[in-house]
Amino acid sequence: NPDYENKNSTKKWNPTKEIPVTDWCIVHLLLAGSTHARNRLYQEFQFHASENATQSTPHSNHVLCSRFPRPSFTASYLWQTNLPKIVNASKNPLLPGLLNPEDDRRLYSLLFKTLPASRMRRAVQHTPSTSSSQRASVRHIFRVIQRRLHDPENNPPLRIAVFGGSVTIGRGCEAGKRAMQNYNCAWPMRLQLLINQFFDMDLVKVYNLGVGGTNSGVATNMVKYWMYPTELAKVGPDVVVNSYSTNDSLPPWDLKDDPNADLVTAVLDQARDGLQQFIRAALTSNRCKVPPLVVHMDDYLGPQQDSLLGEMSYNTAMRQLAKWYDTFAISYGEVVRDISWLEGDSTFFNKNDVHFSNWAHQTIAWSIGFASLELLSTFCDDGFARAVYNFNSTGGDHNKIPKYYLYLPPPLTRELLRKDVEDKYAEALKSAQESYVAMACFNKTTGGDGNELEDRSPCIVSWIATPGGYGVPQISHFMDRHSKNSGVPIQGWKTENQLAEGWGNKIGWVATQSDEQQR
Repeated sequence: NPDYENKNSTKKWNPTKEIPVTDWCIVHLLLAGSTHARNRLYQEFQFHASENATQSTPHSNHVLCSRFPRPSFTASYLWQTNLPKIVNASKNPLLPGLLNPEDDRRLYSLLFKTLPASRMRRAVQHTPSTSSSQRASVRHIFRVIQRRLHDPENNPPLRIAVFGGSVTIGRGCEAGKRAMQNYNCAWPMRLQLLINQFFDMDLVKVYNLGVGGTNSGVATNMVKYWMYPTELAKVGPDVVVNSYSTNDSLPPWDLKDDPNADLVTAVLDQARDGLQQFIRAALTSNRCKVPPLVVHMDDYLGPQQDSLLGEMSYNTAMRQLAKWYDTFAISYGEVVRDISWLEGDSTFFNKNDVHFSNWAHQTIAWSIGFASLELLSTFCDDGFARAVYNFNSTGGDHNKIPKYYLYLPPPLTRELLRKDVEDKYAEALKSAQESYVAMACFNKTTGGDGNELEDRSPCIVSWIATPGGYGVPQISHFMDRHSKNSGVPIQGWKTENQLAEGWGNKIGWVATQSDEQQR
């Protein structure tokens, strides 16, 4: 229609009355060469196809997406157009010592010069597709955000649980302070401040559940046994973040000093095993409900072994598993690796220790923020495609799985062979169906967001024994009292206090002579 090409024309054309929905793909291709015509067409169309779909189906677009430029937008576009506001939202009022003109200039320089959107894109390692079992999780978190924005008085913030070690809890974050943890300086708090200050409201609540000196195995048990703070235990987190890349990258102690050991492969296998157990526990932690969105945060740069390939083993394992389970993978390391390793910039990396400065923690928060915009962009693009073209994905067995099936693909191990994978997937689907029936999920009532107030802890009491709870005086006093009460003298034993490797060596009670026994 020539009049349609003329942007000054007052003639209105209603394409939804003249072209069937099934022909929209052809129309889109015919107009691909005309940007103006395509944009006008999208404006006229106004997601007409979504009216033919049930609002609750995964094929219809999401109301949150209507807040952003249509028909499509990118994370880079949103990031660049909002940089001044991101700068202000990145200031940490909990650390007044960093609120000064010099740090403001550094903040501005990092965002506008050192870390442009072209570099921030490196953070995105994998985003969940809308044809996967994590689709419901992605839809759930954006529904929570939309409701919070629309009616904050009656809708809770998005709940994010972060698991990690001493890096996650902020050890060494603030210059001049030797505290074992600094929650206000650590990146989980900075992420919460970044989002909430940007939106001028408490849109998210980030729970820092890090425990120094532990690895993904501890996080797996915390998720499996519902070991959350009281307020979070009632409903569980909407998002779980595994930030154990540093501790999971530590070479096994029995191989660390072996010159013939293949530490690259050892760390790769170790990281894959620990992270995979966490993923499987998290994806089944909500029983019949929508599982939390699983996020992997790779914040590791070293130094724990000489081989650079070994230092990147965790990232390799993380990306493999993220694609296998279709979870959300983000890497701070990929954003700054070349700056830190090749250029020797100490802003983001400590050559002598795995812990780093406040600017590194802030950059981790930015990396997650940028990646989250990419997730939103992908989600809205896929929703638009489904609404306009009545698109149905071909996701294999994923499409056969009802909404709340406890479905997991077979574990990704060396023993999983190509010739067996189809049968293994069939077994996994059958197992999910049997679990669905055994748990009577079809009788479960859920709220509109797929979750309800219910503490799902299987234990009456549960706890994590954290390192660092007792120092040398406390341990010595305890053992002296035991010796006095029992009448057994203490010989050949002492407290060990070697913290040279941070979380690597713990304060403990050790024998100093061979064949010593303690009763």
